Amino acid sequence: MEDILKGVSEKRDYLTNVYERSVVEEAARLYIEQKSPFTFMLVDVDNFKNINDGYGHAVGDKIIVAVANRLREAVGSMGFVGRFGGDEFFILMAEELDYDKIWNFCHDLLTSIECITFPEYPSIVLTVTLGLSRFPLDGGDYETIFEKADKALYRGKIKGRGCFIIYLDEKHRDIKLLSSKDSALNSMQMHNQIFKILTKGQNLRESIPVLIKFLSTNLMIDHLGLQGKSKLLFKEAYPIARCKEFEFIDNSLIAPNISEAMGIFYVNEIHRWKISNQEALRGEIERQEIGSVFFSEISYGERFYGYLRADTCGPCIWQNDKMDLLITVAKAIAMRLHEEKLEIDELA
Repeated sequence: MEDILKGVSEKRDYLTNVYERSVVEEAARLYIEQKSPFTFMLVDVDNFKNINDGYGHAVGDKIIVAVANRLREAVGSMGFVGRFGGDEFFILMAEELDYDKIWNFCHDLLTSIECITFPEYPSIVLTVTLGLSRFPLDGGDYETIFEKADKALYRGKIKGRGCFIIYLDEKHRDIKLLSSKDSALNSMQMHNQIFKILTKGQNLRESIPVLIKFLSTNLMIDHLGLQGKSKLLFKEAYPIARCKEFEFIDNSLIAPNISEAMGIFYVNEIHRWKISNQEALRGEIERQEIGSVFFSEISYGERFYGYLRADTCGPCIWQNDKMDLLITVAKAIAMRLHEEKLEIDELA
C-alpha cells in the first residue's frame, strides 16, 4: 500500500484528523491506475441531524470524532479512512475483495460503533450505514466505483439504516439515486400514487394487490400484507428477501401493543425487544424468522378492520418517512372498506 500511495497528499480533516475527501479520491484513482484491487466503503452516521438539532453542534462534533476514531481503529493498517464531509466517511481497504472477509469486517465494525456511549447523554445510541463496492469487480473507474457504493448505501438507508450493503450487480443495479429535493418530491408523488391506485379501480380486490406491489417495489420492504380478523391477505415478498414465507399473527397478540395516539406498533430489532407478558407474540414473530415488524391499524371511527403489516428479515430502524407512507395506506384502505361496507377477510 505504501508504494502505491507514495506522493499522495497527506491532508487531514481539521476535526477528526482522518484524511480529507480529496486524498481518498486521489488514492482510489491511483489504485485504479495501478490495477490494484480494493474495497471502497461509504459510511453514514444514522440520524445525525436529529442529534445535532437535539443536542447541539458541540455534541455532534464529539460524535463525529468518536466515530472517526473507531473507524480508524477498525481499519488499522488494512487501509485508510477519510471524511467525505458532515457525517459521512470513506474507507478504502487495499487488496481486499473476499466477500466473507468484508462481511465479517463490516459486522464487527457496526457492533463496535454501537458500543460507543456518552455517559452524559445516555439516550444517544449510535449506528452507521455502510455501502460498499469493489474494484475491479464493480467497475473500472472511480466514478463507477463511487456510484455503486452510493447505491449500496442508499439501499441500506431504505432498508432501515444500521446495516451494511455490499454491492451486487444483480440486486442493486436498478436502484435510482435521489437528491434531497428529489426525495421530497418523491414522497409527495408516493402519497399521490397511493390514492390514485386505490381510487382508480372500483374493485378493492384488484386495486389493493396493485398497491401492495407498488409499495413493495418502491420501499423495498421484505414482507407486506393486510391482516384481517382471521386471515393474512395480499401477501407480497420482496424478490431478494432472505425469508419469503410469512403467516397470520393473531390480532389479540398485537392489539395490546398498538399506540392509542398513532394506531401503530413497531419493533426495530426483535432480538433486542424487551417485553412484558408478550412472550407469545415475540415467539410467533421469531418462529417466522422475522427481524423487525411494523403494524398500522386499519380502522375508521370505532370500526376496526385489521392491520397493514410490514416485516423485514433482519433488523430495521423504521424511519418516519416510511412509517408515514404506511400509515397513509392504512387510513386510505380503511376509508375504502367503510365506503364499500366490506371486511378485509371478505376480499379473499
